[in-house]
Amino acid sequence: MSLTYEQMNLVKGTIPALREHGEHISTVFYKTMLKEHPELNNYFNAVNMKNGTQPRALTKLILAFASNISHTSELTPKLERVANKHTSLGIQPEHYEIVCKYLMRAFAAVLGKDMTSEVRVAWTKAYWIMANMLSNREQQIYREFKGWEGWRRFIVDKKTRETREGDMVSFELKPVDGSPLPSFMPGQYISLRVRVPGSGYLQIRQYSLSDRPRPDRYRITVRKVPERHEGCSCENGHTPPSRRSPTLRSHSRSSSFSTAVESTTGDSFLGLMDYGVKKQGVVSGLLVDEILEGDTLELTHPTGDVYLDTKNDSSSTPLVFISASVGVSPMLSMLNTIIEKDPNRPISWVQGSKHSIPFEEYVTDLAKAHPNIKTTFFNTGMGNKDLAESTDSLGFGYYLEWLKADDMFFNNKSAEYFICGPQQFMLDISNYLTTNGVALSQVRYELHATGFFELEEGF
Repeated sequence: MSLTYEQMNLVKGTIPALREHGEHISTVFYKTMLKEHPELNNYFNAVNMKNGTQPRALTKLILAFASNISHTSELTPKLERVANKHTSLGIQPEHYEIVCKYLMRAFAAVLGKDMTSEVRVAWTKAYWIMANMLSNREQQIYREFKGWEGWRRFIVDKKTRETREGDMVSFELKPVDGSPLPSFMPGQYISLRVRVPGSGYLQIRQYSLSDRPRPDRYRITVRKVPERHEGCSCENGHTPPSRRSPTLRSHSRSSSFSTAVESTTGDSFLGLMDYGVKKQGVVSGLLVDEILEGDTLELTHPTGDVYLDTKNDSSSTPLVFISASVGVSPMLSMLNTIIEKDPNRPISWVQGSKHSIPFEEYVTDLAKAHPNIKTTFFNTGMGNKDLAESTDSLGFGYYLEWLKADDMFFNNKSAEYFICGPQQFMLDISNYLTTNGVALSQVRYELHATGFFELEEGF
């Protein structure tokens, strides 16, 4: 299926209307589709639907596709992220049929007379070009899973507190069936689903796998996100009482372990309506406060498009890992993997947090044993806002000026940089790297939020 020149122009001609009404279109689409197909509510983050993050992410994707309709190959990086997220959720080809029906209906409802029959035909064809690009890639990824289909049950073998505040907890997860686990690329994630009390549907979140691959277990670390009631701007949040106190065991810092971060599942054509999950941090709070050793959780196969490629022989290429707060998650996976595979590779580790720094002792001990690892830790202690979200002049950007150029490998044009954290944090770090001569091609970003990380707004 291809578009004619005239049809491409018709699609491009809707861009002004999409910029003005795109979020309304997305909202109507979700509301109508999920009302008539409530089973789809099981797939995505209800909070992101409630606060509008999900519709905005869909709007940006639609605009990106319309703007690049004559050269869709330029969308490959964005679609790769979506395809990986879809496979972590279990999206199948039949879902695209449903989406097409309700998306075109939403276009017509919002655009009115501007949605002529010719425009409808052009946009339907455009949609299926994008849908087929996604679906074909997703089927390739599913084949790479080699027999692991859908959700697999894991038992919580160990639960460990990782910060003094107790807001970050690691879970070592072993498969209930005892069969060996597939490997993964360091930096990838799993999906985890739970049923939130009072909710009629399941909730899914992504968590980075942050230890090196092991055949008998995966490890994630969850940061408890403070709950914020709808319509309430309080910073401290409201934490419901636990059904029982968590049992936490300390572990030896000489061992390798992983961390993870609660992310979102919003990079998709599907979404969730409000069905009782109105507060931020409901899932992370449930995991940290309620899930105990011996409980079971459901996971999908590891996936993700941002990772360190360990298959290439780049032992002399320096690596720079920069993270804020729980953005340390995929970085620790990469660090542990590299130390096992190539213990002498040049590495710079830059990490910050507003409170106690997770895994600081472990990374420090690792650096003592491996002189090739250079470490820098920042603790801003800036009140209620995480340093990664702060725009204060004494936030993370202030401390970047203390970094040594040699430690950051600015003179090595082959050095690879990995950044993980909220969008503003990554924008600040990106500007810092660019100012110091680092090319964009050297940098990989993992955004723990819905949508895509953009250095510039718009498409």
